[in-house]
Amino acid sequence: MSLIFESNAREQLVQYLGFDADSINKIATDFDPSTDVSGGSTERKWTEDAVSKALLVGNFEAAVECCFKNGQLADALILSSCGGAELWQKAQAIYFERESKSRPYLNVVKAVINSTLGEFVADSDLSNWRETLAILSTYGKSEEFPSLCEQLGGRLQECGDVDSATLCFMSALNIEKTVAFWKAELDEALALEENNVMALHAFIEKVTVFSQTEAGFVFPEDVQEMFTQYASALA
Repeated sequence: MSLIFESNAREQLVQYLGFDADSINKIATDFDPSTDVSGGSTERKWTEDAVSKALLVGNFEAAVECCFKNGQLADALILSSCGGAELWQKAQAIYFERESKSRPYLNVVKAVINSTLGEFVADSDLSNWRETLAILSTYGKSEEFPSLCEQLGGRLQECGDVDSATLCFMSALNIEKTVAFWKAELDEALALEENNVMALHAFIEKVTVFSQTEAGFVFPEDVQEMFTQYASALA
């Protein structure tokens, strides 16, 4: 009866019922499935008992650790969601570390959950840049989407894939970099044919339309010269 009047009455009641938290925690922590020689049956039974007892004393961390040691990843994730944000994040990290190598799509899930799309872009395979850009379009937050597109575009530019980089910079609404690529493309066309009006027309048309995404944008001098040249061609 004296337990009723204790400040930690419920904890002492669990102890009185024969479930010592310290002993249970030690058993769960010291568990090593590699020592099982019974073909797995003893290991599974022991894990079930250890997890059950750990839950009785509220030690979700020990229960999760047992599940991970025995390869019960789904159980570990479910239990970790009941043990607080820190345990949940720790369990996720362990899960992704173990599984992402054999299941690459988990890298996408990891980046979305942890809001680390920047790291995802940095480590992405540029041969699959379209998939990466699609992922950014689907999961990127509005405020981070432009910078993520520029990051991907920068990587593509470094490896010489100018056309793909241009699309990324367009997606980021980066007028300056996009127009610079178009200008370089126009210069190549004019080098082959000095009075290539069609190439000049295509350039002016793209630049005029795209520049409407930013009110008051001022073109560099070399681009302004192309407008003057185009007007002269139409005169």
